[in-house]
Amino acid sequence: MVSVSRTISLAALIAVVPGARGAELPLQGSYQADIWGTVELSTEGERLVGRASKGNPCGLEPGTPVLDGTLQGRVLVGQFELCLQGEGCPERQSLPVLGFHSPEEGSLTAYVRIQQGCLSPVLGQEGLVVLRSPRAVSAAQEAAAAARASLMSGRGASRRNPEAAKAALERGEQLLREKKWGGSVAEFERSIALGEQSWVAFFGLGTAQLMRNQLPEAVEMLSRAQKLNKREPNIAYTLACAYSRLGKKDQALLFLEQAVKSGYAIKAGSQDLGLEKLLLSDPGSIARYTENIQEAFKNAEAPARRRQAQGP
Repeated sequence: MVSVSRTISLAALIAVVPGARGAELPLQGSYQADIWGTVELSTEGERLVGRASKGNPCGLEPGTPVLDGTLQGRVLVGQFELCLQGEGCPERQSLPVLGFHSPEEGSLTAYVRIQQGCLSPVLGQEGLVVLRSPRAVSAAQEAAAAARASLMSGRGASRRNPEAAKAALERGEQLLREKKWGGSVAEFERSIALGEQSWVAFFGLGTAQLMRNQLPEAVEMLSRAQKLNKREPNIAYTLACAYSRLGKKDQALLFLEQAVKSGYAIKAGSQDLGLEKLLLSDPGSIARYTENIQEAFKNAEAPARRRQAQGP
């Protein structure tokens, strides 16, 4: 994702909006967001409504309205329903959104401003949300599949260059921390193509793909990472999250249990909401999920307790 000043970005978006509306294609059907997953869009006149689909990271029921606004030419002005994290932050809040529809690219790019001190797991860098049409998603998936096949087979790959591979790996990790998912994917793929075959590279690539909602690709890369390091709990937990997005409860629970057995630790309140919603929706998995997530909370508290016992 592109990191730019929100004020400049919005001004630039509005500046290029043409006045004519008649030739614009309607925003209709299943649009894909990098983190949100699928949002079902429908238009009636100038009104645009978006509804959550199954497996969304906020754990909302399918069909829940998440976007409601007015299209003024190519500009969208409205409200976006978000789940929030942070001390003193509401679990859900409807916030102002300003966006731009590009029929040529089959996308809706929107910016949401949240209050200071709060975070949302569904927003990218600087509150960015990009929704892509089925046509745009299909084109991107075909390009990604071709690149991945070439990458993994070694065709078209650059000659091994350990120094360049390490530099690309470090850039990928930095972009991942900055929530620049697209750039992160590119750097991790470059690192692997240059000869980096560590679990860290595949884990980073799979994590970035998960955040872009490239679920089959994410599962494939995370599985490769786990083959190289079966004891790393973060890989297992991220696989659990990926399978939860796919609606596969058994696999999601299995990898959650693997993660916790390997010592996975997470602070209460920061657990993945989509994973939690999926596993708590099934009476058969409620007890196992609760037991495992509570153990993960205890694991997060254990280092602090040890430090207190040992003293400064």
